[in-house]
Amino acid sequence: MSEAADAKKIEQVNSKEIKEIDAKEIMNFLKSRMSARFKMWLNICASCGLCADTCHFYLSSGKDPQMIPAHKVRFLKKILKKKGKVDRGFLQNVYDTVYHECNMCRRCTMYCPFGIDIALMISLLRSLLLSQGIVPEGLLAAVKNYNEFGNQMAVTKEDWVDTIEWCEEETADELVGLKIPIDKKGAKILYTVNAREPKFYPQDIMEVAKIFHVAGEDYTLPSEDGWDDTNLAMFCADAKTARLIVENTFKRAEELEVQQVAITE
Repeated sequence: MSEAADAKKIEQVNSKEIKEIDAKEIMNFLKSRMSARFKMWLNICASCGLCADTCHFYLSSGKDPQMIPAHKVRFLKKILKKKGKVDRGFLQNVYDTVYHECNMCRRCTMYCPFGIDIALMISLLRSLLLSQGIVPEGLLAAVKNYNEFGNQMAVTKEDWVDTIEWCEEETADELVGLKIPIDKKGAKILYTVNAREPKFYPQDIMEVAKIFHVAGEDYTLPSEDGWDDTNLAMFCADAKTARLIVENTFKRAEELEVQQVAITE
């Protein structure tokens, strides 16, 4: 397959502009992350195959050897051996494996006699692809929304608050006195939701509000960033955005002086 064909294939799964492969950039990326632990894992694997039958991709593919967990991290070894000098076709193969042949469940690690964390190595490869602008379009859009709106569904603060107030009005007729507190300082629980709820499933928020009301629970929802408890940035190994999402929630918890954070995820 030609370089142009490779680039076109990758572009179908990535809305970012295709960037030129820079071997030095790749190696600098890996060197800053290749701890002694990663180096040990790459060298200690005995190719014993005990991880094979733990992988649902391996079992569901008719026990295809290409699906053995230990085999999936071969790309990391090859990149290091080639000193980062890889082409688009190679990165496409990496993409296909780390996104479509592994969901980082860690079952393989539980059965590995050496405790090799293959999921963490797959995550490193996803992070490497991210540095090269190769990310599933859906995840890329979600990450952009997290950074711009504080949630994956691009819900504005105004729409979020309006939705909560509407949920309260709709539910109050069923349960007299029901309130859905927003920014109640000193509440026991800070409740956070999946961003799809205010966007598509507000009835889920109503049902939880009923439970809190009947239970007499002291809770509140935040009006600012931090109410979305999903973290899709983790799936493309965007550590910076993943951390921001969690920090937003903890920041709201500290500002509102709550004792606990309850999530729907």
